Amino acid sequence: MIMTLEKLKDGMEAVVTQIHGGHHIRLRLGGLGVHPEDRLKVIRSGFFGGPVLIEIHGTQVGIGHGMAQKIEVEVMGS
Repeated sequence: MIMTLEKLKDGMEAVVTQIHGGHHIRLRLGGLGVHPEDRLKVIRSGFFGGPVLIEIHGTQVGIGHGMAQKIEVEVMGS
């Protein structure tokens, strides 16, 4: 199932399929280690527009709600 990162629930795993947005967003997310085809796990989902805490490449990273809306992911099967 394909959706955006901010819609994932705690503990869900997914693969980044696409990053929507301009050069600045891609550069910022790349600096955080988020790239297309990377696998991630949601540690804590952002409630009421708060940041989403993910684990990617063994590191925990907080992604703002607006930026999380631009990250398209494919949910991994359980």
